[in-house]
Amino acid sequence: MHKLIVAITISTMLTLFGCVYVVDQNLVVSQRSNKSTMNIVDNCSTDPLIKPIVSTLGREGALDSNGFSLLSWNMQKGMRVGWEEDFHRLSYNKDLLIIQEAYLTDAMKRLLQERHHHWDLALAFEYKDNKTGVLTASKIEPSFLCTFRNKEPLIRIPKTILITRYPLSGGNQVVMVANVHLINYTLPVSHFRAQLRQLEKILSKHKGPLIVSGDFNTWNDERMAVVDTITSNLDLKAVTFSENYRTTVFGHNVDHIYYRGLVLIKALSVKITSSDHNPLIVKFRLTNDS
Repeated sequence: MHKLIVAITISTMLTLFGCVYVVDQNLVVSQRSNKSTMNIVDNCSTDPLIKPIVSTLGREGALDSNGFSLLSWNMQKGMRVGWEEDFHRLSYNKDLLIIQEAYLTDAMKRLLQERHHHWDLALAFEYKDNKTGVLTASKIEPSFLCTFRNKEPLIRIPKTILITRYPLSGGNQVVMVANVHLINYTLPVSHFRAQLRQLEKILSKHKGPLIVSGDFNTWNDERMAVVDTITSNLDLKAVTFSENYRTTVFGHNVDHIYYRGLVLIKALSVKITSSDHNPLIVKFRLTNDS
């Protein structure tokens, strides 16, 4: 049954392949105030703390170390009715937006502009002439970003990871944020593990506060075990939800938020119908000993 459902999903994706255009380079589409750019970004193989990609527009403000909030959500490319209303409501007053399967339609760009967010989208592919991938947005401009992507072994469409970094108020601490969309359409975990090890190699260079959030596609025990190993290596804790409405596949939660060097203040999972993933809302503050 498991293999049959996976095969059906792959078949469905392949029928869409004619509408999908995959670029050969790591591209990031960015918005800073009213300026849009598209840049080629290296694959994060160099030390991100030695050679950061720093915005030329300068750094504005900082996240509040006494409390900052985030929304983490796989939007399913805005394919379902009601996504605009849900995004508008869920993104209100959030300091960070960590979005998977963001779809850069005019409507999406308008919603981001209304929130006055700086944002970066790590391009996975173009679908019907609109760019899609993981998108991280904040009212604070990131001081660093890098991205890498890994193609699905069977359907050859990339999954992307975007890493950004933001200053925290009241000192010299910065929080690094990894927005992840992990490989899905394969039964062996070798490619899945390789993607996570690549992420671990980059994040291990950062010694301060850290958030890793997104769609992990952990739909079996073996995949979850790989994630547990990597997050343990990085000294990360998992956010738990007292009322857990996170989306499950084969009985396993697929969306997660992990953190380090921060105190969890609030954690909510929200029921919606505008995506096949329920959004997660979390609030953190900096630990007193950071």
